[in-house]
Amino acid sequence: MRKLKAIDFTCGLSVVIVGLGLYSYYVRELLVSLLLFGAAFFVLSMAVLGALLIWCGGEYVAIWSRPASRNVLALSRRLMTAYARP
Repeated sequence: MRKLKAIDFTCGLSVVIVGLGLYSYYVRELLVSLLLFGAAFFVLSMAVLGALLIWCGGEYVAIWSRPASRNVLALSRRLMTAYARP
């Protein structure tokens, strides 16, 4: 029974927020800004996560493959540390 009350409260609160959003220009502007920021943050975080997964996957593939790939991996790590130094 408490679960139904929580659902009713959530639905009522969302109706009030949408009603205020349609009534006030500033609230509508803030809601659209929140939606755009959330979408941009989601896309950016998915791109970073994808790049991280590709990087880690590439390292595992290089480790599982022949020793020549391991030498290339070691070389790339040395080059990255050399360019990272100021």
